[in-house]
Amino acid sequence: TLTVTNTGTAATTATTTVTDTIASTLTLGAMPANCSAAGQAVTCTIAAGLAANASTSFTIPVTPQTAAAGTTIANTANVTGGGDPACATACNSNTTNTPVSAPHVTVVKSASASSFVVNQSASYTLTVTNTGAVATTATTTVSDTFASTLTLGTMPSGCSASGQTVTCTISAPFAPNSPTTFVIPVTPQSAAAGTTIANTANVTGGGDPACAAACNSNTVNTPVTAVVPQPVKPAPMNSTWMLMLLALMLAGFAARSAARDET
Repeated sequence: TLTVTNTGTAATTATTTVTDTIASTLTLGAMPANCSAAGQAVTCTIAAGLAANASTSFTIPVTPQTAAAGTTIANTANVTGGGDPACATACNSNTTNTPVSAPHVTVVKSASASSFVVNQSASYTLTVTNTGAVATTATTTVSDTFASTLTLGTMPSGCSASGQTVTCTISAPFAPNSPTTFVIPVTPQSAAAGTTIANTANVTGGGDPACAAACNSNTVNTPVTAVVPQPVKPAPMNSTWMLMLLALMLAGFAARSAARDET
C-alpha cells in the first residue's frame, strides 16, 4: 500500500506522481484507479488540490513467483510534483523488506519388515510432510513405481494404481508439520525369492519451488526370502504320548507272553 500525505500547510498546486518499481519476482495484479503499470514500473497520480494533512492510498496487488521463495524483497517508492519544491525531483518512501515463504514437501519411505517372505503380505509406508513455513498452495502428488515381482493390494484412500505405479495426492492446503501417511500393501511373488528389492518414491507440487520436478524419498532395500519348511522336531521321550505308547507296547508284550504260557 502506497500512502501519500500532504504534510504542508496548503493544498497541492500540481499533479502529484508516485512511482514504484516492483521486483521482477512479483507478478502484478489489476491496478487500482489512477494507477498504471509499464512492465514492473507502477505509476499513480493525484490531481492538484490534495488538502493539507490529507492522504490518499493506493493498494498494488502482487503475487510472489516461484523464484521469490526464500528471498527477501526490498521495495521503495518515490513521489514528485504537487508543487512541493523539496520533491521536484523525487522524495523516497521508506524501504520495506518482505521475506517470501514457501511450502516444502518431503516424502520418507519405510518397509513393514527388514525382509519380505514370498507369498506373505507386507507393506510400504509413505510419509509426506510439509516442512515449510506455510501451507501448500496446490495439490501435492506422491508417485512410486513398484517392482514387477510385487503384487499390489488394495490401495488406501487418496491413492490409485496404474500397472505398478502408485499415485497418491494431498489436497491444498496441506499444513506445515502435519504428516500424512499412505500404507501400500504388497505381496512378493515367487520370482522375488533371493532378490533384494530397491524402491524409491518421489513427491511433487504443493507450490514447493524446490520440488517442481520431483523430490525423491530415501531408497528402501528389502531382501526377499522363500518360505523354508520347518523340520519336524521329535517328541521328547518324557512326553505324555510317548509314555502312553510305551505303556501300550509293554501291555502288548505282556499279553503275548501270557498267551504263550497258556499253550
